[in-house]
Amino acid sequence: MFCCVLFFFQAEYGIRYAQESRGLGDVYKRQVHHGTGWGGAPISMINLIKSLDENKYSVHVLLLKDSIVSKKLADNNISYSIAQSRFYKKYYKYIVHSEVGYIKSYQIFRLLYRLILWLLSRQFFAAKELAQFTPDVIHLNSSVLTDWLKPSSKKGKVLIHIREPFRKGMIDPMHYFLRWQIKKYADSIVAISCDNAQRVGLMNKTKVIYNTVDYHELEISLSSYNSGNFLYLGGAAKVKGFYTMVKALDFLDENVAVYFGGSYNVPRKQMSVLKKIAMFILLYGRKRKKAIEKMNSHPKARVIGMTYKVNEYLQNICCLVSPFSTPHFARPVIESYLYKKPAIGTDVKGMEEIIEHKKTGLIVKKENAKELAEAINWMASHPNEAKKMGEYAYHIAKTKFTQNNIQKFEAIYQSLNS
Repeated sequence: MFCCVLFFFQAEYGIRYAQESRGLGDVYKRQVHHGTGWGGAPISMINLIKSLDENKYSVHVLLLKDSIVSKKLADNNISYSIAQSRFYKKYYKYIVHSEVGYIKSYQIFRLLYRLILWLLSRQFFAAKELAQFTPDVIHLNSSVLTDWLKPSSKKGKVLIHIREPFRKGMIDPMHYFLRWQIKKYADSIVAISCDNAQRVGLMNKTKVIYNTVDYHELEISLSSYNSGNFLYLGGAAKVKGFYTMVKALDFLDENVAVYFGGSYNVPRKQMSVLKKIAMFILLYGRKRKKAIEKMNSHPKARVIGMTYKVNEYLQNICCLVSPFSTPHFARPVIESYLYKKPAIGTDVKGMEEIIEHKKTGLIVKKENAKELAEAINWMASHPNEAKKMGEYAYHIAKTKFTQNNIQKFEAIYQSLNS
């Protein structure tokens, strides 16, 4: 069977389109992706595409906006195109409804504005972008692409990828509205963690498939575990534990240093006047600025900023630190396992699925700087234990987060095309 799959990727949005042949018939697959930056979602998408059998699948990615993702797709010889509509290039804003980010109930005008854009995309513009494709399967690469569900269902079978921890408040009409859209138009759902799957709640059509990584044999010298160097990759994002990480610097032992990767700039020129005023009133802007200033001047901090050479740092650190404050499945954790490095995480939902306490790393209470520092200090002073954890983490990466998961996607594509 030959399968044509179309991937959507929002770069800020992106769409991916793929065709697959497996000797069982013809299936065409397309995928849509949701991010502009280079992070877990595009990395996972590209790994999936590269792993599909070219003789069985034909893949195309449709990006809603141009970004670094288009360059990465080109570098990997993956077919892609960028949405032509001025609507997506200039006006489009998607609806995010996750624990990491969502529109607050008091942001009524912002919500109405985005709902109008969501409806315009759903009713008119998405269908125009899809008109040129004839996919067997359309793979929506994020839960923020719910506006593409209905128009995609008219072109082929639809799979939606739940990469975000879907938010569900006590009184949350947006949750039930988006869940209804998924239930009505998605033929299959893939969640990257059990927690993400349970948050959507449509277990009868949901499969949990963890993100995959390409493992490789490495010889890691004991000196890296003795280095006292740790790596944090969350940028200045509160949800990724930035404030906790900065506070923890004050409690670190003398021989310990933390490398800070990610963005630490405040894009004030892009902010509206109202947002600047709101940030000032809520003290958010000043708190963030003070934390960044402390990081830049602290003797225990080594700021590396944005980098695409994470692998070089992973080879030379003792341990990764991922102190999330909200539920999350952190891809950097499983990437650190490839380099036989343990990870320190927090007790948020999703993290326990990838970090086994005292086996592949350590779990501490979220937003507890002192406990985080104690875990870092312990790891630095116990290099042999860190090495053992790292070796077991590597074993887990090979068995739980590898190419076997690709076969699960292929099985879904084939079932949708049968």
